[in-house]
Amino acid sequence: MSEELAFPPAVVLGLWLNASVSSSVSSTDTANAIETVTNQVSIAGELSDVGSWLDLVQAVKSASTPVAVGLPVDGDPAGVPTDLLRTIQRPSGVVAINRDLLLVHRLDGAWTLVARSNTVLHYDLNQSRRILNEQVSTSAQQLAASELVGDDSQILELLEEFRSLHLPPHLSNRSTEALETAARIMIVARGAIESSIALHSPSLDGLRLQSLEQLITKSRAVLQSVVTD
Repeated sequence: MSEELAFPPAVVLGLWLNASVSSSVSSTDTANAIETVTNQVSIAGELSDVGSWLDLVQAVKSASTPVAVGLPVDGDPAGVPTDLLRTIQRPSGVVAINRDLLLVHRLDGAWTLVARSNTVLHYDLNQSRRILNEQVSTSAQQLAASELVGDDSQILELLEEFRSLHLPPHLSNRSTEALETAARIMIVARGAIESSIALHSPSLDGLRLQSLEQLITKSRAVLQSVVTD
């Protein structure tokens, strides 16, 4: 399945790891889920004491802070060292185990632990969801006034194909709905950038692009808000 039709893997991995921290799921269940998401039975990496997913889960549980998720894009590395971005699959995202350790998806397909300083942020789901809702309201007004034309058939098809796979069972409906809504808004906004236009006004078309890009940015923040409860 295309990355745009499901949550970025790092989001799902972060949710499971933080669920284990809060003891909402067992360490074994978390390790099994991570193996499924990554399609990988062990970790490639630089740390000799972390060779299995269960080792990683136990290391995360013993830490003082939950993991954070970064979804780097052009213009926003999301706290990931810029030189590292050239060696990883950015659409997969990264999981910051702590300020000095990242779980990344290499270009060769392997999920790998790398010892790298990072500034990947912890986002608060309630706050990021509120900001997204405010942006949706603002963007809806701007776009409705822009007299846009376009074809939404591909967007509707992508929305139909979107699936939220492998989420931890402890997640509340409210949290799940927030994450799914953000993912769907990103699908719509990305599609609208390509398939809509304000024909008769370059300035309105510029506002269209700005509004859609803001929706994507605010949706990314929600997806990076890997809840811990």
